[in-house]
Amino acid sequence: MKKKMSCGLFVLAVCCFCLIAFPARSMAGPVVLKLAHSAPPKTLYDKSANKFAERVAHNTGGKVKVKVFGSAQFGGLGQQFAQVKAGAIDMVFSDYFAAFIVEPKPKNFFVTLVPYLFDSWDHFHKFQESDLFRSMMAKAEKGGNMKFVGNLGDRSYRILTTSDRKVVSPADCKGLKLRVPPAPPYVEVWKQWGATPTPTSAKEIYTSLKSGLVDGQDQTILVNLDAKFYEVQKYAMKMDHVPSTMSAWINRDKWDSLDPETQAAILKSAEETDAYINKEVARLTPEAEKGLQDNGMIFVEPDIKAFKEMAGKWAVEVDGKFWEKGLYGKIKAIK
Repeated sequence: MKKKMSCGLFVLAVCCFCLIAFPARSMAGPVVLKLAHSAPPKTLYDKSANKFAERVAHNTGGKVKVKVFGSAQFGGLGQQFAQVKAGAIDMVFSDYFAAFIVEPKPKNFFVTLVPYLFDSWDHFHKFQESDLFRSMMAKAEKGGNMKFVGNLGDRSYRILTTSDRKVVSPADCKGLKLRVPPAPPYVEVWKQWGATPTPTSAKEIYTSLKSGLVDGQDQTILVNLDAKFYEVQKYAMKMDHVPSTMSAWINRDKWDSLDPETQAAILKSAEETDAYINKEVARLTPEAEKGLQDNGMIFVEPDIKAFKEMAGKWAVEVDGKFWEKGLYGKIKAIK
């Protein structure tokens, strides 16, 4: 009897020791990553973020779950990046060029906002695959204490919309009160084209248009349909002047805490999301064009050559002011 009890106590002691020394992963819940973005529900941004979350859960076998917080629940983009840097939230999701928020001065990602820097979407994608892009992003990663996870899909092309005028050439922009993203190069080029830029946050665009605070705005075609800008805008000009991708970053300490297998699964999830969203954009773009036209918007073909020449001349003149001197030419030269 004593021998049986001794064996039982020994086994119990060994089990207790193993639980203390080697806690089973299965007893812990999945790693939850909080991902923040600023877009409303059911937009392409939100669809991309949730697709990424779905793929991460699948590729990690449920070990990692991404919880999406949209509609600027963690504040504006600057606040989101600051919280990722501090580790208060794990991930942030935005246009790739938003890296300028945490990038040390000079803000080299500002150059990517110069209209018509890229000759085509193919040129843009080659830039994103280049060593130059990686070196630029590395500085932002260091400045923001984060890891660039990758692109989660191209955005659709941008259009200029107005309430009461057709814009064919830069001369037609004279006196146009225009909402633009609050980034210096973007604002300055629209000034060169003759407009009066008014930087505002994305969530204020519709009310600014409706109230007459601005006459027009510059945004992707899919956002125009989703936000129902056709209710307050009449003309649409296909500018396609600043290509962009939706991208994700993760807090560096959180990233380093993950094992290599999990990191690889997350990177794979980004690639899968990128491929899926690009197909969605190709499908949805012609539907958006038709949707805007069906709701009364009139499409006008602008003189792209005239806009491009003025933007390029300005960029050469200010080279070295907003970004490192020579960077504009280096990106232009990528083949």
